[in-house]
Formats: sequence, C-alpha cells, structure tokens
Amino acid sequence: MLKNKPSIFSKVFKFVLLIAVGILLTFVLISNGVPKWIVFLIVLALYFSVSILWPMYIIYKSTSLRAIDRYIASNYKKPIFGYSYALAHGDKRDVENALKRIMNTYQQQDMADIYGANLALFQNNPKHLLEHAEKINGQEYKDYYLGHTYVMNGNFERAHEHLAKLHTPWMIHSLKAYAAHKRGNPVTFRQEADQSIKSAIGMQRFVMHHTMNRFENGDFNI
Repeated sequence: MLKNKPSIFSKVFKFVLLIAVGILLTFVLISNGVPKWIVFLIVLALYFSVSILWPMYIIYKSTSLRAIDRYIASNYKKPIFGYSYALAHGDKRDVENALKRIMNTYQQQDMADIYGANLALFQNNPKHLLEHAEKINGQEYKDYYLGHTYVMNGNFERAHEHLAKLHTPWMIHSLKAYAAHKRGNPVTFRQEADQSIKSAIGMQRFVMHHTMNRFENGDFNI
C-alpha cells in the first residue's frame, strides 16, 4: 500500500508561506523607496519562479532524488506523478494501478503504449510488451521496448540489434542492465543500472533509480 502521503496541511502551509514572503518583501521594498511598479514586477517574478520555473527545473533538470521525491509527494494525485510516487513508496499493485490510470487518462496513443509497455514489463508479459512496443511511433522508444521484449524472451541477439540503434545514454544502460539481470549477472546489472541513473535527469532519473532498485530487490520477476 502507498505510504507517506503528504498532508493537506503541508500544501496549505507552503501556500501561506509564499503569501507571507510576498507581503514581507513588498513591505520591505516599499519601505526602502522602491517604486510600486518595480515592487509588483519583483513579487510577480518571485511567484513565477516558485510556481512555474522551479517545478519545471525539478521535473526536467534536477539530479536530486530527494528534491524530486518531495515534489512528487506534493503532486501524487496527478496520474504521471502518481506512477513515480508508487514506484518509490508503493507495492507492485500500486505501480500497476498507477500505470493503468495513466493509460486511461491520457488520449495520446504513444503515451498509452509507452506506459502500457512499462506495465507489461513489470508484469513480465512479453506478448503485451511486444504489442505496445510495435505501436509506438517514436523510433527510439520503439527500439528500447522491443529490446526489452527480446531480452524477456531470452533472445539476446535480437535485443542487441535494437540496443545498437539507441542513442540516449539512459536507455542504452537501462537495456544493458535488464539483459544482465535476465542473465543472472548482478555485478554487471548494478554497474549498468548505476550508469542509467547517472545518465538521466529530472523525473527520468527518479523513475530509473526506483525501477532498478525494484528489479534488484526482486519486486518484479523477469
């Protein structure tokens, strides 16, 4: 079951704190003779930075797993973040339910098939994994999940053909880690898993970190 869900109080506190800082900043600036229109722009920039720029940085650029975790915990009710939150704090059923929720929420076909491929991967279902992988339009994601399909079936030669087509570092190391785990080589798995995590940034790093830990801990049979 999911645990450590953030309380509503913590979100309200953050909002009140932001308002309080804005009021205090306004008072200090006006007291020091700063024109009101400049004060308005400064406060607006503060709000914009906290509410938009900082979340974008966390989602796409951050390398701090702790910072990403805090942001995800505050937004776990949203389907995309709910999946990441389940990976970090839930059990296998929580992860599967979160993936199904994404597939049922978003209409974009590629998104449904990418997360459907993740669901099939966690369920050790090569048939469904292949079905989703073949329908993905993005070529690199297609090769990435087709590679996983062949690894799952023990066809490492075909998997290597798709591995050779990948250009994104985290994908390359992730697929190599999966192959090493399937072959029963924990040392190589851990090396490649660490490289896949280090190669990723933002939410992708967080997802890779917890996915690899779950594979290593035997949470998912492969």
